[in-house]
Amino acid sequence: MPPPPRPPRVFRANDILTGRVVLDGYPFRYLVIGPATSASSLVGAAFNRAAGENSMLDEVLTAVEFLETRGWELVSMDQGFVACVRRVRPAAHPR
Repeated sequence: MPPPPRPPRVFRANDILTGRVVLDGYPFRYLVIGPATSASSLVGAAFNRAAGENSMLDEVLTAVEFLETRGWELVSMDQGFVACVRRVRPAAHPR
């Protein structure tokens, strides 16, 4: 029997922010967060590059800030608005 598939390491910021992805039980220490690549964000970036970039950066950083409240920290961020984060402590569970 083959081993179960490994969980992904790359996630979209909007999936984290909307709750479609919950990383509290994530088995690995490192993961990558990227912006959503919807048609509307690509069109907006084409007509107003600064606004499109600001929107994508805001989305990724907001997801990072949310994950920081759950025991993760930002390791690095590249110019393409992709963040690498690592778990530094187990998530605090609400009572």
